[in-house]
Amino acid sequence: MNTLIFLGLMLVGTLVLGINDVQKKKFLLDGINDQLLLGFSWFLGGLFLFLVVAAVGIPQIRDGFWTALAATMFLNVISQIVFIRAFKLADASLIAPLRLITPPFVIITGFIVLGEVPTAGGVAGIFLTVFGLMTLLSPGKHFSISAMKSYIMSERGVQLGLLGSFLFALSFPYDKQTVLASSGIFATAMRMSSVGILVLGLNAALNRRFLREAIPAVKQWSMPLLSVSAVSAVGDFLTTQALAYSLAAYAASLKRLWPFWTIFLAGRFLKEKHITQRLAATAVMFIGIIIMVVLG
Repeated sequence: MNTLIFLGLMLVGTLVLGINDVQKKKFLLDGINDQLLLGFSWFLGGLFLFLVVAAVGIPQIRDGFWTALAATMFLNVISQIVFIRAFKLADASLIAPLRLITPPFVIITGFIVLGEVPTAGGVAGIFLTVFGLMTLLSPGKHFSISAMKSYIMSERGVQLGLLGSFLFALSFPYDKQTVLASSGIFATAMRMSSVGILVLGLNAALNRRFLREAIPAVKQWSMPLLSVSAVSAVGDFLTTQALAYSLAAYAASLKRLWPFWTIFLAGRFLKEKHITQRLAATAVMFIGIIIMVVLG
């Protein structure tokens, strides 16, 4: 029964997150300010999750929570600003799969920073993920490292997407620590609302026009902002709840289905191109991650 609940929560949750990606891209194409979308969607999404926290109760806050929260807030502000700009500049079906390179980055940074030596399975998974990335970022059928490098150098959105994924890898240990020191829902609510406030505050401090234009923009885009925030909160809630019914490693791996939904929905509703190639490349990267989890 637990397995069925886990699969149901994760499948529906990743579908909802895929819908959220397509929502964001649609509104970015319509002209919404990317920083306004990021800041308000995260802040309001966090508030929606606090409604759940109010219903289930505030968990015990253990040692290390606030330090880890501060670290992940700092890293997430940078990574989310970078990633939303990538979404603005490139196809959602191209940027979303870049999230799949975060696990290899985690292994690599673990080796460099902590001296953790990956197993043969972990190394094999990394190589397979890189091959999938090469397929994703090589134009046409010219799959090669040189073709991938040329494509990356010519696409600003891809550059930002890769940078954002690397920063996600740096924040992952702190995200995990906040969950272990409180609860999944509470930690996510705190992170989302805090990052949203910081993004809005940072933009207001650095750009006076942002502050002047924010109020009329919020009025103009009120329904899209509420929609994106609510859908994001539902997706995060479902995937976080799935952790209670399976091992964290399996849950984290199955959450990587998220880009599949984004690619499919972006092709269906945004009419983005190269969907078959991007689905195939994402499948290869996904298999690489499974190998890292099972054999790593």
